[in-house]
Amino acid sequence: MTDVTDYSAHIGQAQGSSFPLRVLVTTIGAICSGIFIGVCWYFYWFIAIPAVITSYIIPRKLIERASLAWLISTSIGVAFLTQTIDTFFPNYLNPRDILLEIALWFGLGLFVRAYLVYTELPETFEGLRASIASRRIERWFSKVLPNSIDAIFVRIWLGNSIAIIPVSVVLFLPWTVNYFVVLAYSAVLLLIQFPNETIDHNHIHYRIFNPKPDAPPFERNVLRACRFYFENVLCILSARIPDFYRIQHVYVHHVEDNGPDDSQTTMPYDRTSFFDFSRHALRQGLDLVSGFIVIPYLRRRGKSRQLREFLRGIAIWYAFLIVLAIFNPIASALIFFSRLLGGNIQSIIAFYQHGVIDASDVYNVHGNTMDYHHTDHGNLGDDYHVEHHLKPARHWSKYYEEFQRESAHEHGHQSFVMKKDMVTPLAFAGALWKKDYDAIARYTQIRAGGNDPSKIAELVRARTRPIGEAELTGLPARLDAIAGRIAGWAVVTSFASCGLN
Repeated sequence: MTDVTDYSAHIGQAQGSSFPLRVLVTTIGAICSGIFIGVCWYFYWFIAIPAVITSYIIPRKLIERASLAWLISTSIGVAFLTQTIDTFFPNYLNPRDILLEIALWFGLGLFVRAYLVYTELPETFEGLRASIASRRIERWFSKVLPNSIDAIFVRIWLGNSIAIIPVSVVLFLPWTVNYFVVLAYSAVLLLIQFPNETIDHNHIHYRIFNPKPDAPPFERNVLRACRFYFENVLCILSARIPDFYRIQHVYVHHVEDNGPDDSQTTMPYDRTSFFDFSRHALRQGLDLVSGFIVIPYLRRRGKSRQLREFLRGIAIWYAFLIVLAIFNPIASALIFFSRLLGGNIQSIIAFYQHGVIDASDVYNVHGNTMDYHHTDHGNLGDDYHVEHHLKPARHWSKYYEEFQRESAHEHGHQSFVMKKDMVTPLAFAGALWKKDYDAIARYTQIRAGGNDPSKIAELVRARTRPIGEAELTGLPARLDAIAGRIAGWAVVTSFASCGLN
């Protein structure tokens, strides 16, 4: 780690010679990110419209009465609908095949509604505890976990399992995979990524499924099985590599705090540039399938044990892909490229949490990290990201107190604090790409800006410029602006924005 903290002189200024393949890498990255955003847009609207239509036939209250039963039945139903065509691709000249695909989209729409209802989180801690007490499975876990409120993660863990297992079965079996299966698996995989990130993030810091010290053997064995299943089975089904996230996040990201040596650093990227986002996403995607950034870092830091665990996880994942490819190359390729394109999700989260940087002190958490406020618990601790970086070993339920204490200052929090109910990760990325600083400022507070939206907007503009890299000019800048406006228009804020709940 470098001792230099003040990079003010390097804002918008390239350090050293330019990377010779920069244009090629940017082009490839922009194509990959364009494909990712296009796929997300496609799935969103093709699911949202049927979902809204089904809400008039099957109201939300009906799903709420037995949300688990609805989730199980719709998940299995989607897997069943994928098997209604006899060939790999439907015949669009045949009205029957067209109707079957429409039925699949309606099935996915109803499934998404059931998933969102089942995994919905109350906004307060009291609401979380009451919700846990109202569900038998979570109530049992609340009695055997050291922190009873952690039982709320079982909701996500179980919901994601029910969602992904049926479509994974029809994807893995060579005689059942077809175009409908690819559609269904991809849609489910996109749906569960952010919720899976929430539970995984907390799990890597303190092991959610650890039993109480005095737990009897039966409870210990159940929790041990749950932990093994989550870390290995559900992880792989969700296109994640065992131990990859834990080691990268704990032993790289939290050590470097988005500094220049962080494998996910946003410093050298223009956070308002779609082309720069694409380069970051491509780099993250390549690292997600190879560890080419994390492995050298662990070697330089002498982290031998972590390196062995990291390499073991990659070996397990590739062994799984190779075995799967022997009898079903389509499924193996889909999982591989899903993880590669998943660099875009990684980058969206990185820009969302570390997209504004005070170049005068790049390691200062208050200056390089953002907080988001909507619910008391902050999306189970994820949204109080400043407090998490300052005290990563603390339980997620304690960050609210720290956030309230910091926000009690006359002019607010030292860091940027955004209203998450108005600005979601995708909405924030879209606003950056469109360089809509005023829109971001309307929903943001920071002590340095007081309550003046114009000052806050200027702070956002100043703190999203690249550090140690030159900004685009001329034709590349104009092309970037066009791409940014298109991408900013294409991203959607949330499933809830179209009434899927």
